Amino acid sequence: MKALFFDVDGTLLDEKTRSIPESALTAIKQTRELGNKVFINSGRTIGMLKAVQKLVEVDGFLCGCGTELIYEGASVYYYKVSKDVKARVIEASDKYGILVLLEGRAGWHSNPSESLLKDHPSFKAHYDRFYNALSGDDALDPTPFDGDYEISKFCIQTDDGQGNGKGLDFASHKASDMEGFRQEFAGLFHIIDRGKGFFEMVPKGHGKGNAVDRMLKYLGLTPEDAYSFGDSTNDIEMFKACGNNIAMGVHAKELEAFDPFITKNVEEDGVAYAMKELNLI
Repeated sequence: MKALFFDVDGTLLDEKTRSIPESALTAIKQTRELGNKVFINSGRTIGMLKAVQKLVEVDGFLCGCGTELIYEGASVYYYKVSKDVKARVIEASDKYGILVLLEGRAGWHSNPSESLLKDHPSFKAHYDRFYNALSGDDALDPTPFDGDYEISKFCIQTDDGQGNGKGLDFASHKASDMEGFRQEFAGLFHIIDRGKGFFEMVPKGHGKGNAVDRMLKYLGLTPEDAYSFGDSTNDIEMFKACGNNIAMGVHAKELEAFDPFITKNVEEDGVAYAMKELNLI
């Protein structure tokens, strides 16, 4: 038995059409029929993967950068941020001048204050972009922002005060206090720089690699039994945890340090091509 771990955007999902190629769906069905296990390994929490769940049948989900592991419909591992830390994260929005994007089992949450949007006008466009995209994926948590809901991780958008690096023409008089934010939260979270002022916050002890390790242990498998499929730098930890790695045709150069099998692009049937070449189907 082998375990296959798939990133979503740019790997399984064509980011232009927001669909999974039929060839990939067929290949996943075939490998599962051979007794192999297929998992989605995503930075998104399960509440933000509703659209993906409707597109493909798999054996499980490694969600929220490993903060929840779901196998055959049951949660076998779950980590939630404490209420105290969650409150501090929400307060950090106005305190440090950052746009806070919360992610939990029920979906995505964000509620920037009027003063934050006034001081950082670029945040309105970012918020609208996230809101509209996630609304289309049915990934919004309907619970009131000040209500009782759980989160496992979060992201932030920062502002350099100059309108630089974000693809937007909004300049503000104030820059985000990223140094202050780091000092308060670096001991609790891995702070991952995703570029253009956007950062992903993953609780210490978690990540895509930790998720693979935990699931392999749960299944009684070794890294040599594991195959990872990815395209970006947030797949590095997953590549480290797997003995066999597949990089999509368009991929971050950093992944080449793991000597992956380089397949075709997602829209060129790259998933099915790699699975056939590696005797997974």
